[in-house]
Amino acid sequence: MIKLFTVDEATRLLPVIEGHVASLQAASQDANALKRRIGELSARPPAERGVTQVESHNLVRELEFVAGQAQVAKAELDRLGVQLTDLEHGAVAFPASVGGEMVALTWSRGQDAITHYRRLTGDRAPQPLPGSTRQREA
Repeated sequence: MIKLFTVDEATRLLPVIEGHVASLQAASQDANALKRRIGELSARPPAERGVTQVESHNLVRELEFVAGQAQVAKAELDRLGVQLTDLEHGAVAFPASVGGEMVALTWSRGQDAITHYRRLTGDRAPQPLPGSTRQREA
């Protein structure tokens, strides 16, 4: 069963959600850097590969660790009932109901409040929440 959030419930979770999203973003950046470094090592001439095999092995182990951290953060978002919609921008969606319609409350890292939602069908452009005085893109 899908949990539906009120704006207040989702807002109270923002500090926790922000921490998990930040962890995912950091893990993604770390993983990309490690993959680049592993690629650089594997491109070295065969004469240098003896030394680089140990370093490469260590980098692979570090990459596995970083992937594990990302899995834990993503699993926690899933457990909370929040959907990660854009890792790069740190955007998440909270299932909710607005005016009897199933929607997703939208929020991204750096925003101090949830001010918009998007419909799940039809026009999916962000809409301001009823009664919201701020007109921020979600």
